[in-house]
Amino acid sequence: MLKHLGVIIAVLAVAPLAANAAQAPGFPRVRACSLLTAGEISTAIGAQPGPSREDNVVIPDGPSKGESMASCMWPTGQMDMVTVSAVKALQGATRDAALRDLDNSVADMKQQGWTEEKQDINGARCSIMTPPRQETDAPNMTGCFVEAKGFALSVGTMARSKKVAIQPIKDLLDKAIARLP
Repeated sequence: MLKHLGVIIAVLAVAPLAANAAQAPGFPRVRACSLLTAGEISTAIGAQPGPSREDNVVIPDGPSKGESMASCMWPTGQMDMVTVSAVKALQGATRDAALRDLDNSVADMKQQGWTEEKQDINGARCSIMTPPRQETDAPNMTGCFVEAKGFALSVGTMARSKKVAIQPIKDLLDKAIARLP
């Protein structure tokens, strides 16, 4: 279960691993924390975010191995957070394989009792993942991701105390897209 949760979290809420990652030549650098404001986050989820933490991560394996991913995390409670991440979008068969891996991880989580509410909105793939009752420490996760301006961009939230609706997260994603280089 943790393996699958990790895949979902990687899409919705990337944990910082390293700073000052290399960027592909000619590909624009993203300052992830500049993609959303504290006010926008507060309006979307109804909680005031704490100070942001920005990181760049070199992806260690998988289809995007070696690519730099920009991420920003805002704490919104003791164990809750909002994240935004951007990485160079994959193309062709590699992109298709990555989406299949994501779908397989979601299917495995659902077999373990997680429920998914999903919605595709104007090309963005959004979902709420709710843990089974016995997973008392697992958070509810709401996230959306899309390909825009050459990036794979995601915005997500993890919250133990409540479910966050899809539309406010999609609205945050739209604001982040507008600020991409």
